[in-house]
Amino acid sequence: MTKKETEQMDDEIDLFDLIESLWKEKALIVLITAVITLIGLGYALVTPSTYEAKVEILSPSISDTAELQKFDVLKSSQSQSQTQTQIFTEFLSILRSNQLNKKFLQEKGVMKSLFDKETSLQQAIEKLDKMIDLEVPKKDPKNEASFKLKFNDAELAAKFANQLVEFAIELYRINISHAFDSEKDQIIKKLNDQKSSLIATYEQRLNQEITKLEEAFLIAKKLNIIEPRESKDQTVKTESRSSVITEELRYLYSQGTKALDAEIETVDQRKKNLSMIEGLIDINQELSLLNTISFDASKVMPITIDLAAETPERHIKPKRTLIVLLSGVIGGFLGIIFVLIRYAVRNRKSHS
Repeated sequence: MTKKETEQMDDEIDLFDLIESLWKEKALIVLITAVITLIGLGYALVTPSTYEAKVEILSPSISDTAELQKFDVLKSSQSQSQTQTQIFTEFLSILRSNQLNKKFLQEKGVMKSLFDKETSLQQAIEKLDKMIDLEVPKKDPKNEASFKLKFNDAELAAKFANQLVEFAIELYRINISHAFDSEKDQIIKKLNDQKSSLIATYEQRLNQEITKLEEAFLIAKKLNIIEPRESKDQTVKTESRSSVITEELRYLYSQGTKALDAEIETVDQRKKNLSMIEGLIDINQELSLLNTISFDASKVMPITIDLAAETPERHIKPKRTLIVLLSGVIGGFLGIIFVLIRYAVRNRKSHS
């Protein structure tokens, strides 16, 4: 028999010895497997169950956001450029926000139900953020989403998931209402400033006219010109300015005190009649329209709730069956490894 054949024979003998050793130590392998499995089972039983409640939401319908068309009256780009998908996207950003988490946690009884007494508000916000998951399809348009909340109480998980969505709707309404009121106030202020400017300019021009007429009246009175006098000065245009002020004055006092007195009285009365101010009627109409517009945010629904959260019947973790099975596999593997190491140590000692 060659040396190679002898080595192969020794290998076969060693393999049989190994299998025989494993069989002899089967009780030890079973014991190790049982211990590891029991540890896994204990972990699975001790670990609190976690439940997942889910709210299915869709983008809003046109009728749900019809109130936003009032932004058009403000000549605002906010609603003119927003589609239903964009409104939905804006709502989702609120649903992800710490602002919503903080508002929700400040609701009476929420902090006490979710966390320990020692948990601070900032810690609670961070923990709540980890409990929440928002799934939005990657494809466009993004018009659906799933809002999930994980908690160790099935009923509270469903309750808080629905409440968070309701809080997000309310927060959206508050934000959009503030945006409308702010923009409306800015436009009203701008129009009032324009109105004040027009009135001030109008009154300034009237005062200038009255001043000229009063100067002409005094001159006519001193010259004892009562009735209009024919004069070449009549050819002077009244819209002439600095270089021909004297010529204009001559034309005016030539009209006599009687006519000038009537003109002064008429021009002075115009101060009370603002309807003659160009552009003022349009501004007053805009202001009147704006003052009659009221925005009702409660009529705005930024989403459609396709399916509200219901109390989940099964927990999502821990997966107890899987934990026990894996513990058994790992226990068996560790038992075999232990026996093999023990066999190798004994075999080395026997050959030394």
